[in-house]
Amino acid sequence: METTAKTQVYNLVILDKSGSMESIRKEAVDGYNETLGSIRAAQRKHVDTQNHFVSLAAFCGCGIEMIYDKKPINEAENLQEKQYQPCCTTPLFDAIGIAIQKLKKDIQKVEDAAVSVTIITDGHENASKEWQRDAVKKLIEECKEEGWMFAFIGADEEILKVATTISITNTVLWEKTEEGTRAMFSVAEKANERFYDMMADACCSNAPVEERKRMRRQFAEECYDEDYV
Repeated sequence: METTAKTQVYNLVILDKSGSMESIRKEAVDGYNETLGSIRAAQRKHVDTQNHFVSLAAFCGCGIEMIYDKKPINEAENLQEKQYQPCCTTPLFDAIGIAIQKLKKDIQKVEDAAVSVTIITDGHENASKEWQRDAVKKLIEECKEEGWMFAFIGADEEILKVATTISITNTVLWEKTEEGTRAMFSVAEKANERFYDMMADACCSNAPVEERKRMRRQFAEECYDEDYV
């Protein structure tokens, strides 16, 4: 196992870039860049206890593009609009399954790895070829046992119902306007900040790795409570 005194924190965003996202393309890019800024701030705040990495999987029917893949946050440049060009359909389950499975495999030898996964979509699944709902649910449940935090951000109540079918309880209703998109990213940033703070407390208390995982399992279900965000 790769051991370290610091928690290795992997921030994965799975971002819909189907055609309907074109109307808020700029807001989505700006919001993601604000998220990068908040992760940079977390790295500075917790420099003694955490190393932060970012992954961005943007998906549509053309495929799933890893714009960032476990990039150290201090090396991650802001997303440019030319890198995010919405088009075509919504292979939601493929995007979730492929991105999560890849990260899970990549970090399996990291002893103290913490993961935050945020899924953002404005549409329903309509184009997956490799992953079915039940397989995605099983994968997410396995990752939650390891203390991964999941959030599902959807553009209406019907889309949010998908989250419950794949074992995600942290959900955010997203209004697809400039103001609503800013608010949505703000909620996710605040929840992640609490997650980072909890991990720093566990590390500073010299809690064993298994105890850190137990604490993450608990806080992963609490960080999106209204009292916190």
